[in-house]
Amino acid sequence: MKEHIEKIKAKYDAFEKFLLQNGQLLAKDTGIGFWGVSHLDNLHELFQRLNLNDHKHLIDLGSGDGRVVLLASLFGIKATGVEFDDWLLNTSLDMKRKLNLPTSRNITFLKDDFMGMDLSSYDLIYISPDKPFHRGLERKLKKELTGKLVVQSYEFHPKNLNLERDWTINGQKFSIYTK
Repeated sequence: MKEHIEKIKAKYDAFEKFLLQNGQLLAKDTGIGFWGVSHLDNLHELFQRLNLNDHKHLIDLGSGDGRVVLLASLFGIKATGVEFDDWLLNTSLDMKRKLNLPTSRNITFLKDDFMGMDLSSYDLIYISPDKPFHRGLERKLKKELTGKLVVQSYEFHPKNLNLERDWTINGQKFSIYTK
């Protein structure tokens, strides 16, 4: 697994460097939200702490460039990303193709607005939110959350779900919620 993690990190490091060298930020308005990068080392540690391989199917809401999904797949679970922005979705699909991970069959990227999807079949939902949960997402999760919700944020958190635990990993806050 270590060699595949290093391969993912190298591809995303090169991607970030390319964006910055071309005057682009590591953030983007998607039309229905805002994308920013997540740090792979922090995600790897989070997935180890979560015992990710004990789960069956992760969905990343607003999956951006796909890094959460690609890394999660290495833990032997199905991993799905949902992204509305065409450029980000195509970046994810391109990364999946170029990396050609042995877990590629367990990776899916969908173009959609997750607010219109049924999330009940996923036992782990991951989000790095760009807006407060009270704008509709919390109500949706109260109905559809069947496992755990992982929130990467200092700012935005649900008010009516049960906080199971918080972790701060290299300055990034991850909170785990259940119904």
